[in-house]
Amino acid sequence: MPIMRYLIGPELLWLLLYGAATLVARANVPPTKAMDDFIEKCWFYVPLLVLATYALWWVPMVEKNWLLLRVWVACIVGGHLVLEKVMNAYSTQGPGIGMGYLAGMLFVFFLLMVGSIVVKIKF
Repeated sequence: MPIMRYLIGPELLWLLLYGAATLVARANVPPTKAMDDFIEKCWFYVPLLVLATYALWWVPMVEKNWLLLRVWVACIVGGHLVLEKVMNAYSTQGPGIGMGYLAGMLFVFFLLMVGSIVVKIKF
């Protein structure tokens, strides 16, 4: 059971999210309007998953030592990879979709700061 404490963590969550982003990218060939609309809104959806990462503090079998650092690293790297993958799947590349990536990453950093403050106050 001790090995399970290290396997469940933010890295696993973001690895699953990257797999989901790969599936979204493959599903958008040929491009459809509904999938493009979903991809366009991912700048908002992906950073909200940062908040799901902070839910790990309420899971009893997760190792809490160094968890805040692991969450920051996993969310920054994972957020970048997921947003990049999903935004590259958009059918018409242009400055609008690039701005979606930038807005998403700024939102990731903002939610990381807010989540860290809440976790430090609560735990």
